[in-house]
Amino acid sequence: MNGDGVRRWSATDSSDGDQHREIRLDDGCGGGSQYPHVWLRNNCQCSLCTSTESGFRKQVIRDFRFNSKPTQLRIISNDKLYVKWDDSHESTYDLQWLLKRNFNEGQERHENQQVKWTAESFTTIFRSFKYDDVVKSDETLLKWLETLAVYGISMIKSCGLEQNRVKELAERVAFLKKTQYGETFKVEVNSDATNLAYRSTYLQLHTDLPYYEYTPGVILLHCIVQPESSGGESEVTDGLSVCDRLKEIDVDCYKTLTKVPVRWIDRGHDAGYNFHNVYVSPVICEDSYGNVKRINFSEHHRDSKFPVSVDKVHIWYDAIEKFVNIAYNEKIISTFKMKPGDILTFDNHRVLHGRKGYKGSRLLIGGYLDWDLIKSRTRVLQSQLANKHIN
Repeated sequence: MNGDGVRRWSATDSSDGDQHREIRLDDGCGGGSQYPHVWLRNNCQCSLCTSTESGFRKQVIRDFRFNSKPTQLRIISNDKLYVKWDDSHESTYDLQWLLKRNFNEGQERHENQQVKWTAESFTTIFRSFKYDDVVKSDETLLKWLETLAVYGISMIKSCGLEQNRVKELAERVAFLKKTQYGETFKVEVNSDATNLAYRSTYLQLHTDLPYYEYTPGVILLHCIVQPESSGGESEVTDGLSVCDRLKEIDVDCYKTLTKVPVRWIDRGHDAGYNFHNVYVSPVICEDSYGNVKRINFSEHHRDSKFPVSVDKVHIWYDAIEKFVNIAYNEKIISTFKMKPGDILTFDNHRVLHGRKGYKGSRLLIGGYLDWDLIKSRTRVLQSQLANKHIN
């Protein structure tokens, strides 16, 4: 860094034999980053190597030279790295572009920090948005989607009673995920249906469709009719908090629920359509960093067929007992009652939900969104709004 406080970049080839062939960038202040030759050559930004329209690689991996070496390198105008390779190919990289791609193991998991909650903190994190604001304002739409990503739950208020509101809301993001229950579905008493959610009796905590390999990411539930008397209250528990607590009190039980496979099934009919779904997966699914990415939990849909040796059965039941006790603990579980015109939205991979029994009429219109579409829409909105504020 010079006297005026500007960083002065320099580039050196810091190769150490055949194992570590890298170019090092130094900012003159003791900071720096290293970039392997093979990665730099593979990510050349020239028009021959990268599409100017999409930013995707045009290189054919079959023809790629994995052992390319730089013969020249220098910093241009203190904001670009120039490299000439041993096949005479030339590459220029914007330094800010490189710094955004600094190698840091685990950086992706910090893209959206999830905030866990319990009954004590639920009223603080349970945020509401007005339907018209979400539909008409991209800023509010983005806030809602970011709230879902961070807390896993949110309420949309003042939605009216029109039964197409779930679809309209979903179309602000992308499109609904169609399942065996249709694009949208009615949650009401239906004695002919095989789904136990279509009863007025108590509906225990669960996640939806654990018998799907690609289970829906977010659930949208629009309250149309709700009993005025007691009954029909929603129950929710943050599955991430349950997992954290279980890991604290008995890490072996936690590991059991991440490893022992469970057979999830749904067999029956709905609106004339017959189905028989089977998916095998543990209760707790982790990503490559050891973070919980999906919870499968539905007593109704856990098959009596258990694909494990008999000695693991007792171990698994001991573990699930502790999981259940935590999930239903009064310090963990939260209860509230939706009002007609509310749309409850929550992360189906994370939040366990249920409903108290009721008498009288109750009607919800439900639908699903996939997290891939939500994350895509979120990134697009973040980019568009950032550019809007710059301009």
